[in-house]
Amino acid sequence: MLTSFTVKRIIFTKATILCGLSFLFTALSGKSAELLEAGKPIILEGTHGRFDFLTIDAEGRRLLAAHTGNSSLDIIDLDKRLVTKVISTGAAQSEAVDAKSHRYYVGVSKPPQLVTIDSEKLEVVGSVPLSGPADLIAYNQISARVYVGHDDGKDLWVVDPSTKAVETIGLPSDGPEDLAFDSTGMRLFQAMKTGSVVAVIDLRSNKVTDQWSTAPAKGPHGMAVDEQDKSLLIAGANGKLVMMRQGDGKVTASAEIAERVDQIAYDPELHRVYCASGTGKIVIVQVENEKLTTLGSVASSEGARSIAVDRKTHTVWIAYAKGEASFVQPFAVTK
Repeated sequence: MLTSFTVKRIIFTKATILCGLSFLFTALSGKSAELLEAGKPIILEGTHGRFDFLTIDAEGRRLLAAHTGNSSLDIIDLDKRLVTKVISTGAAQSEAVDAKSHRYYVGVSKPPQLVTIDSEKLEVVGSVPLSGPADLIAYNQISARVYVGHDDGKDLWVVDPSTKAVETIGLPSDGPEDLAFDSTGMRLFQAMKTGSVVAVIDLRSNKVTDQWSTAPAKGPHGMAVDEQDKSLLIAGANGKLVMMRQGDGKVTASAEIAERVDQIAYDPELHRVYCASGTGKIVIVQVENEKLTTLGSVASSEGARSIAVDRKTHTVWIAYAKGEASFVQPFAVTK
């Protein structure tokens, strides 16, 4: 039987723990708030609906937004912070930049196709029909090919935009997500959310040569390349970020992030990974000597799972829809 003194002591202890946790949460929130400062959201007039992936055109100083719900690719001037043009493409999921040929490529889920845009005229100049909905894409300067994931399928399409020829690479499971090339440009890493693996593809033979587990990150979505450490940074839908060697697929570090992270962006100069979560926060992780350290998080907007970083200014950009309006928003690095 508990005495009055024991009960009071338990209450005091619980109160002390709660106060300590509250203080810790406040301290972490304060620290996180110093990492990024939210700028004024920019409304994309006359548009609506959700976004998918964002890409920075570094030379053109533009933010490219795959505006799935608006069936468009939205072009935003990074320096003027104004909408340059909204280009009708169909339900855009992802985009890639070919700076040499002055082209933007857009993966479209409905109607299924790869759209080519002249990046100087900002006009659609071609399209390649696909046998299923496109999801995330990447452009390889060496092969001059666009690699297109089949949304929730088991295919990776290799598209020659000049001849419109399409080759199919069979993947080890369904659910391809983000993809990236190694430093030589001769291998492609394809994150597979089903099976939680990275498929390694030899671009000379267009065949899968290996599969690497992403554990403890499950359901991998966003991926970024750290060229300095020759590693991959991969975000799992279960709230884990892992660092994986490009050479042998060994996971060398992991860190806690938010769940429902889709796209991630890496700033190689600051060695920071920005993870966009549909829960309404951006989680910031420091990368250093094969070590990942979660620095904290900042509030974004519910459903904002698209993110990109401007490496010139270190500004972080997100895109999101709220009600009938659509926005992009910059975040400035403050620490």
